[in-house]
Amino acid sequence: MDGGYDACRALIVWLYRTRLDTLPEVKSLKDPKTRLQEYLQATRQSLPTYSVLEISGKAHDQSFRVKCEIGGDDKVTEGVGSSRRQAEQRAAEAMLELLDAS
Repeated sequence: MDGGYDACRALIVWLYRTRLDTLPEVKSLKDPKTRLQEYLQATRQSLPTYSVLEISGKAHDQSFRVKCEIGGDDKVTEGVGSSRRQAEQRAAEAMLELLDAS
């Protein structure tokens, strides 16, 4: 206690070093749609819109194709999945990759 903040911090980091080293990446803690929305809000851009482009297959085995669009930038990505939610997540992930590349 009498060593000050830096000494205390060093001790805590040393004691918990194994747990700190094995923490998951921030990316894995949030789904792509949430990360995309947070990114767009942080950069003061319009929020994405998702549209179902196609539903194919039988009722018990459908495939969804979804478009993710950001109006201000005219950026569009697509995602495919066995549910609408999964397709939206994949489209959001593709949009994050597109935004990261630009």
